[in-house]
Amino acid sequence: MTVDQSWTNKTLPSELVRRSSGTQSRAVARLRSSLTATHHPSFVQLYYAIEARRTSSSDSMVVQFVSPSPGAGVSTVASGYARVAASGRSSPVLFVDASCRPSKNDAAGTDAPTLIEAFDCDLGLADAIVPARNADNLQWARLCRGSDELLAAGSGRLQDLVNLLSARHHLVVFDSASIERPEAAALSRYCDGSLLVLEAGVTSQMQVDAACKRIRQFGGLPIGLVLNRERRALGGKSVQFA
Repeated sequence: MTVDQSWTNKTLPSELVRRSSGTQSRAVARLRSSLTATHHPSFVQLYYAIEARRTSSSDSMVVQFVSPSPGAGVSTVASGYARVAASGRSSPVLFVDASCRPSKNDAAGTDAPTLIEAFDCDLGLADAIVPARNADNLQWARLCRGSDELLAAGSGRLQDLVNLLSARHHLVVFDSASIERPEAAALSRYCDGSLLVLEAGVTSQMQVDAACKRIRQFGGLPIGLVLNRERRALGGKSVQFA
């Protein structure tokens, strides 16, 4: 599934398998209540669980959303999280389509260059970044037009590109293809963490273990799991995690 900039409502994720712990300040509680009124609570919970991993509130963070196998709804989860994150901070959040799938049209409906094209041709990254539609404080860009373009960039240039993005944005969200894809695995090493999106009733423990192993083999860090489409798998019922 490719992110569309209309941010239409699709199947929502369930709660995080891994939850953040600790008490909330009154200010955080008020912010959480405000965000929940605007966004689905599962996305709000996901936002705070990832924020809890920051060592400092001033540090930038680069997060990759990826799945053990195709069709888990990574784009839905990543875009929902990005919208909440954009609402919860003053500086713009950058959402990057890193699916590396060729498209006739950018999701933003523009002919903007990809980030790799802009970086390689010294066009300026601003030329590749556009405002996301119907989402305040959120910016959108596409990483590349195909897997060959990303893999050909080389580790040095990719690291420099990610460093530049994280220097300009407090939060960068990569929406990646399945970790089975070499470009998704390669990208994991340049992120602060990779979050695995699982499809309820479909993704097996063996696939989760294999995905975590592959991420680590490429130098990345698995930081958590999100179970998506649990209502569909349970015939409309929801499930809670301890």
